[in-house]
Amino acid sequence: MKPVGNEEKLKSLSKNIREEQKRWIEILQNGCNDPAWCDGLNMNLIRNHIICYKKQIQNICDETGLSLPSEYYTPTPPKVDNSYMANLKQKDRVERLRSYYGEKEFARETPKYNENQLSFV
Repeated sequence: MKPVGNEEKLKSLSKNIREEQKRWIEILQNGCNDPAWCDGLNMNLIRNHIICYKKQIQNICDETGLSLPSEYYTPTPPKVDNSYMANLKQKDRVERLRSYYGEKEFARETPKYNENQLSFV
């Protein structure tokens, strides 16, 4: 098996960032189907993945002198209230989550995020 080079690692990490951003936005717009956790918690997990990928990219580029890929500069999604629910129309899921966590209210304020706005980390 051929060892993976730094440029291939950067391409893979960049692809992971793009995929995770798409998944984060998908949950923001439609919610997810996780039977045990609210949408916000899943969104924050994805956010943590993106941060981890960016740190790995930074380390590779620092060690090798390679340029940072454009995905590194895409904005990291904002942290979301763990109890955020994008879609309360999923009646079975909402009732199941309420049974797990009690009759608490879910956070409903939609986070603002523009994945096309480049930023400096």
